[in-house]
Amino acid sequence: MLRWVLVLVLGVAQTAFAQTSLQREGGVIPLGLSQKQEFARGLVEDLSVVKRIQASQDAEAQRLLTVAGDSYNNALVALKNGDFASADKQLNESMSAIGKARRRVPDVAALAGKQRAAYQKLLESIESMQKSYFSYFKRAKSSSGSSGSEADERMRLGVDKLVDSAQNHAKDGRMGEALQALEKAEQGMKSALGRILGATTLEYTQKFDTIAEEYAFELERNRSYLELVPVAIEELKPTEDARQTIDTLLEQDRAAIDLAHEYERLRDYAKALANTRAATSYLQLALSAAGLVVMRGQGTE
Repeated sequence: MLRWVLVLVLGVAQTAFAQTSLQREGGVIPLGLSQKQEFARGLVEDLSVVKRIQASQDAEAQRLLTVAGDSYNNALVALKNGDFASADKQLNESMSAIGKARRRVPDVAALAGKQRAAYQKLLESIESMQKSYFSYFKRAKSSSGSSGSEADERMRLGVDKLVDSAQNHAKDGRMGEALQALEKAEQGMKSALGRILGATTLEYTQKFDTIAEEYAFELERNRSYLELVPVAIEELKPTEDARQTIDTLLEQDRAAIDLAHEYERLRDYAKALANTRAATSYLQLALSAAGLVVMRGQGTE
């Protein structure tokens, strides 16, 4: 390791020479190559990384560290001699070697910090989806008079168990295992949201005395879907193209609902209902575009 310290010191001295030469020659070195040299210098002279690799028991990482230093110094010599092709090759080798060495000996503290931040964000996401899920489920149950299915209960218990497991892992410092548990819980919540949104099928002839009541129920169902669109966008982070599709579908939903209200004022509930169902189908498509798989129930056909 003494050899690497000497190499590092030599690299600093030669870098200073190269920078002076660049200023004196008035920009002979191509700008892109000069910028690459500065970037490579920052990598090989990062003392926190050097010390971490030197203190590790990873012989391969230490070898790569030496390769990175040697290649960087060779690049400086090539720059001094005007051999830019060789300098570029040596800089690439230096950056590749230091990158591999860093990956073999990661910064445990930094990694733990990133994992904890990811854990907290994922936990908040799951809690948000749980809140939306049970809020929607409560409304649907109140409107239909149905009780929760065994699948819903198993899902709830399964997600709760995974979240508890993740929290226990986090308390013990096992952030990798905590994240794995939360990722499974997140998938469970996404599936549950998709299932309950598509599962609100309506037995119209049995549940409603008049088409006006049927229309009112479908209008409330549409509002429930609409409330979940921003939640899906926030939690599932759709692409920009998907966002544009969602915006278009939301506009179609609004137009269809406005038309439904017009027919409602005319007491033409059949057309009001038909337009509300169409509007709801637009919201289902919007949720699908956001990344939430929604099974379409017979109430929206």
